[in-house]
Amino acid sequence: MKIRDRLSLQFTGIFAVLLFLVLAGIYITTEKNRRIDFNDRLYDRALTVAELYLAEDNLSKEKFRDVQRKFPLFLPDEIIRIYDNAYQPVFIKQDEYQWPKEVIDRVVGHKQISYRLGSRQVVGLYYNDNSGNFVVLISANDTYGFKRMHELFIDMLFAYVLSLFIMFLLGRLFSRNALSPISKVIKDVKIIRSTSLDRRLEAKGSKDEINELVVTFNNLLEHLDQSFDAQKSFIANASHELRTPITAIIGDVEVTLAQPRTADDYTQTLNRVLNEAVKLNELIENLLEMAQTNIESGFEDIRLDELIWQVKDEWCNKVPGSDIELVYRLGPDIAKYTFPGNRHLLFIAIGNIIKNALKFSGNKKVTCTITGQAHATIISITDLGMPIPEADVKRIFDPFKRGTNSAGFPGFGIGLSLSEKIFRLHNVSVHVNTEYREGSEFVLTFPN
Repeated sequence: MKIRDRLSLQFTGIFAVLLFLVLAGIYITTEKNRRIDFNDRLYDRALTVAELYLAEDNLSKEKFRDVQRKFPLFLPDEIIRIYDNAYQPVFIKQDEYQWPKEVIDRVVGHKQISYRLGSRQVVGLYYNDNSGNFVVLISANDTYGFKRMHELFIDMLFAYVLSLFIMFLLGRLFSRNALSPISKVIKDVKIIRSTSLDRRLEAKGSKDEINELVVTFNNLLEHLDQSFDAQKSFIANASHELRTPITAIIGDVEVTLAQPRTADDYTQTLNRVLNEAVKLNELIENLLEMAQTNIESGFEDIRLDELIWQVKDEWCNKVPGSDIELVYRLGPDIAKYTFPGNRHLLFIAIGNIIKNALKFSGNKKVTCTITGQAHATIISITDLGMPIPEADVKRIFDPFKRGTNSAGFPGFGIGLSLSEKIFRLHNVSVHVNTEYREGSEFVLTFPN
């Protein structure tokens, strides 16, 4: 079921319940007033009957004539009885209907009673007279009242059904108007393809939820567009970087096989092929590591002081004679510098920064300082090499991008891009301190 139809039905359902409660309240109140009104008429009728038969000598002539005028105005299907102290009917001829003695006792005890007997209403009146005490009982059927209530019920039922029908139509119109911006968004989204990610949805100036949805979707399209562009650029650059060593290997082998060579020539060719193969292997490993950053599983609690020590030990073994100094500024609470993450990926990310520090500083001293703060753990990696030009800072984390002063140093421009992607996966911010002039400084912020 579409949201438009569901909203119409829900809107109509809520209105149906509210309208039913209102109409039911009106009907119940009207019925209660009908019973009270008819009960008052029964009481007036019982008093008129008592005054006609019992109080002629106590009333003035004008009052008695008024009673005589009222007496013929009987109620529908009325039954009247007058009983004396001996509970015997008087004045009015008794027929087959007889009130039980218990009812007469109640009238005597309470002086006045009223109750319902099926569809009939009954009123009992205890009347004091100079000739004795009498009980007047009268019952009647509110025929006209029931007819009016029946007509009111039919009118209410018709109005209820008609109101629900009108409300359902209005609900559909309201929901269609309310959801028309979403329908427009759906229509615009359907025409967006991978080849047209530069398209954007039209955003209004309002601050409603629809506009917020449009802005959010446009942001998503922006990220997708950037991701697709980065992927295209990565594939193109990766293809170029992979092709370079392969082309060199093929060229050396073809030149060597073009004519007979000496053993020294074959040895030189194989050495060149080996160097290119080592570069190719390193490039493939970097590409595989970059692809591995899409895996978010394997998170565990990692002590950052231990991790940085393992990275130092690894690169001291890989680069003999390297000088890596660790400086710890941590408190006694281990939980403050324990971080949830993928140990292998973080090892690669921090290792790439230390590797670059060693490489671009000519194997000079590299200092790793780990500092515990209230809401984060800071790792600062500094070297004594060439400062990074400020113009290059914004692009050093792009794949296959290298600094303008990196000529003559081996590499493919993947390491920092890989590290930045790993840090972003772990919500770790990485910052290059452009004011550090003694070399370069990378600041990693691990949130607690």
